[in-house]
Amino acid sequence: MIVDDEPLEREVLIRIIKKENMCISQLFEATNGAEAWELAKQNQMDVILMDVKMPIMDGLVAADMIKKDVPDCQIIFLTAYDEGNFTQEIIESGTNHYLLKPAHPNDIKKALLKYIPVVKRSVSSSLETVCNHDDILTILEYIEKNFHLDIKLETLSKLVFLSGQYLSRLFKQETGYTITQYITVHRIEKAKKCLFSRENVMEVSEKCGFSDPNYFARVFKKYEGVTPSQYQQQSLLGRKKRINSFNNFVM
Repeated sequence: MIVDDEPLEREVLIRIIKKENMCISQLFEATNGAEAWELAKQNQMDVILMDVKMPIMDGLVAADMIKKDVPDCQIIFLTAYDEGNFTQEIIESGTNHYLLKPAHPNDIKKALLKYIPVVKRSVSSSLETVCNHDDILTILEYIEKNFHLDIKLETLSKLVFLSGQYLSRLFKQETGYTITQYITVHRIEKAKKCLFSRENVMEVSEKCGFSDPNYFARVFKKYEGVTPSQYQQQSLLGRKKRINSFNNFVM
């Protein structure tokens, strides 16, 4: 998502990103921090390129709110040379990256490519992980049994007597996923099996840990490229074709 209150700035950034062809599947725009926060929550944003100084809500406040609702979102700030106080706040906030305006296209590309491989890894449909760490195996087992519940980092950290911050780093190191990514992909995989078995979409949503069916549909489409209903229809059509092929072969 590109967040800037200046239309020309957004247009230039969008052109740069599209020209570089960085395999970004969806590109959003927001004109201020408040709008960015809402869009980030609705679409579970992966990467945000955001101006600092904006009306209604500045980038620093928005980033803090976004990180609470979408903890895996990567935020790259854009700040002007004369905004030294903001630059210091950015550094202190521990945000991933910042670029000084006017940012060179190569710098923008490098900053984005630093995080895009993480995004591409997160949408993998495979959950195969090679892990021998006892604490992480305990977490994986807990997720397998409780994926339909609202799983909190605090609950997981207490389970293995580790701090949330250390557990998050260890989990990513051992599995290649963040905890949130792993839980989400696990839920999507379970949902696909339920949809293939012709279960009701709304029931599947609740059964797989998504309390809001609309949110379930958005996340599912983000990972699979189609809505749950479309996936179910495609699965049924595929099944019918296989049955017809088998019948023709028998005859």
